Amino acid sequence: MSENILEKFHPIVRTWFTRTFGSPSPPQQQGWPSISNGNHTLIVAPTGSGKTLAAFLWCINHLVVENIAISNVIESSDKVGTEQS
Repeated sequence: MSENILEKFHPIVRTWFTRTFGSPSPPQQQGWPSISNGNHTLIVAPTGSGKTLAAFLWCINHLVVENIAISNVIESSDKVGTEQS
């Protein structure tokens, strides 16, 4: 695979994954491009091959990115409020 599929994930999620698992399994490598594009994706592979994590890691990544964005908005609004005081 020419593209490092883990580059699609936020650095926090990517670092956790690589420290915990090392590298993606073939089902993850093949499923994440479709999952990350928002497509309905069916992964057929043996038990223990990482299918469930392939689906849920993208959801976790979305929550991390969303939470960071919300935190940045809150932090920015706090700064605006203190500058006006």
